[in-house]
Amino acid sequence: MTERTHAVVAIIQRHGTFLLVKRSDYNKTASGYWCPVSGRIEMGETQEEALKREVMEEVGLEVTATEKVAEINSADDRFVLHFWRTDIISGEAHITSDEATALQWFTLAELKELQPTFKEDIEILGRVATTAQR
Repeated sequence: MTERTHAVVAIIQRHGTFLLVKRSDYNKTASGYWCPVSGRIEMGETQEEALKREVMEEVGLEVTATEKVAEINSADDRFVLHFWRTDIISGEAHITSDEATALQWFTLAELKELQPTFKEDIEILGRVATTAQR
């Protein structure tokens, strides 16, 4: 068995919605899927540093990681995914790399209808939305 690559997944919320990007076709992993902003942790980076970098690189938002809420293996078993809640510090979300072809803010109800997505992403975002309402 090969060593899994560690990656961070940013849970970015605003006004009861979640930010997802549609991964471009050139991506080897999850091309065409709607996903939270995510990316590999580089050598020497903490999860929080990787999260901040990836979000800035992909959607131009400055965020801070506030709470790790989940750690799972990816559907293809190649990655260990570390899901983090974030707070937006500054910026307006826009596509800033060729890794994504679109971005959009979705309610939880809209996420449940969205295709293609990974069911694990939607389940984790649903848990985060439920705890945020308490």
